[in-house]
Amino acid sequence: MEESYNSIVEFRIIPECLEKISEDSKVWLAVAISNILISDKQLAPEEKGYFKDAVMMVENEDLQKQLLEAMKNREILEMGDLTDDREFAGHFFFFLGMLIAADGKIKNSEVKMLSKICGKLGFPPDSSRMVLSWVSELIKLNNDRNKIIEELKELKPVFV
Repeated sequence: MEESYNSIVEFRIIPECLEKISEDSKVWLAVAISNILISDKQLAPEEKGYFKDAVMMVENEDLQKQLLEAMKNREILEMGDLTDDREFAGHFFFFLGMLIAADGKIKNSEVKMLSKICGKLGFPPDSSRMVLSWVSELIKLNNDRNKIIEELKELKPVFV
């Protein structure tokens, strides 16, 4: 299956930043990523790289197998509160917001999961609405960008 370039520009966690995050936080983030993807009901081509990153983020082979099994069986994993690395909590939240927008659509199941994760991050419920509003604007901007790119393809080159 061919990946679409019409999706949101990929936003990935920079490997050097992962070195600053504790193992417990990596596990928490990997489970959160997996749960968002599972809640989507189908793994879009634009989302496959995120799941691969989630699996590779954790060093524990048993947990890696658990993530793969959960995705295969479409089973949401239990997740606790993010208590470590609080300075990254906001970054994680926006990253997860970007993840639900990766395929250019926001589904109700993803919104519910993001709201649940909002509580696990220790943020008040209205924080979820702020992130979703930002993500919705990002999707609109991305759609506008794609439309302009298509229009630019039709222009004859004018070299100055």
